[in-house]
Amino acid sequence: MALFRNIVIGLLGGAVGTLAMGQYWRWVAPLLQGDGDGNAKLTPDRHSIAPLGQLHAPGESSTAALGRLAYEAAEGHTPRKDGTRTALSEGVHWGMGVLNGGLYGALAGPDQPLKAAIFGVGLWALMDEGLMPLMGLQDGPGGSTPRGHINCLGAHLAYGLGLGLTALALDKVLPSRE
Repeated sequence: MALFRNIVIGLLGGAVGTLAMGQYWRWVAPLLQGDGDGNAKLTPDRHSIAPLGQLHAPGESSTAALGRLAYEAAEGHTPRKDGTRTALSEGVHWGMGVLNGGLYGALAGPDQPLKAAIFGVGLWALMDEGLMPLMGLQDGPGGSTPRGHINCLGAHLAYGLGLGLTALALDKVLPSRE
């Protein structure tokens, strides 16, 4: 029963963490970008580290690429409307955020917000800097500026803090059957 409770707390914390990440991109990232090039992409194809080739379109985020690829597999064609593409990207982003929160809850429990912040940084390192570029869903590490990498790290740190603080608060208020 404790594992189920921790997973539910993690899922809810993952939703809040995803919201915190979005707020980071809206309010903090522009301050760190300075001259507006913080997330500027360098030449996409030149920096690919994907053994099987690039699957994302130039300028397309990994969540947008995943959403598009899933849509293409289900429907047999590329989404035609920008609204559909945006919804698919948001769906993938929120789904990953919530599910990773559940994973965190199962593995670490709800009472360690610092661990959640480290978990967020680990997701950045594993996913943004590793798996997504290797799978061809985003450019390799050389495809973004240093400020772009710092902003991505900051966004994942915001995710982890949102996850951890929410999990800690929920742990305090939700009843426990022990």
